[in-house]
Amino acid sequence: TTPCMLGGVGSDVILQAIKDDLGINPGETTKDGQFSLLEVECLGACVNAPMVQINDDYYEDLTVADMKRILAELKAGKKPTPGPQSGQDHRFACEPKTGLTSLT
Repeated sequence: TTPCMLGGVGSDVILQAIKDDLGINPGETTKDGQFSLLEVECLGACVNAPMVQINDDYYEDLTVADMKRILAELKAGKKPTPGPQSGQDHRFACEPKTGLTSLT
């Protein structure tokens, strides 16, 4: 959708990074069976685009470097911290990048 395509670096760049790293295309599974790739229309996290869902977790505000790090951690048997990435530690979900502005 438009927010994912235009947000941050864009979803197309993130999808390409995943394909390059895993060596698979949407609808395929890696030879070791650890990763499958599925491209979907919307995961409902427009404000934090681009993002991916891995199992039950969302990883948002992604850059190519974030995606590579997340995949490397998963390959090493670790569970990356879900939520906003890209050094935005103060955000938990859909808060503005500049911090909370209301209901505080």
